[in-house]
Amino acid sequence: MVNDLTLAKGGITVTIYTDTIAENFTNKIFIITPAQSTANQASGQKDNKIVDLLRIVHQLVIKGYIAGTATKTAKEVKAELVSIYKGAATAGGVTTLTYDVNTYDGFIEKLNVVEKAEDSPAETIRDSARYEVAITFVEGIAI
Repeated sequence: MVNDLTLAKGGITVTIYTDTIAENFTNKIFIITPAQSTANQASGQKDNKIVDLLRIVHQLVIKGYIAGTATKTAKEVKAELVSIYKGAATAGGVTTLTYDVNTYDGFIEKLNVVEKAEDSPAETIRDSARYEVAITFVEGIAI
């Protein structure tokens, strides 16, 4: 079972009920291909030179859903998530993602929201609708 996570910024907190979480680590390396003159081609290919500056990017790709709470409709929770994505009306700063026992500061790079109808009965379909979300979160600090 994947644990639920929260995203928080500017006094707004939204819970994501997760289906999958993928952690991606990307290391930006520089590859230098040495020149090979025609006179030296018979000696074979020269090895590439690699420069590793440990410029590692940590991304979390989250798939799950948001739903209404006891005090807010699913539509209101969706509006809060979009507000966090847009900066939560704060001047700068990072979004805090809490997952399992870990806390990450960073930014939501991509947010995709798909509205789905719940199977459970409710007064209106809008109140019981849940939203499937796909989020790409990049760990980092603000400059």
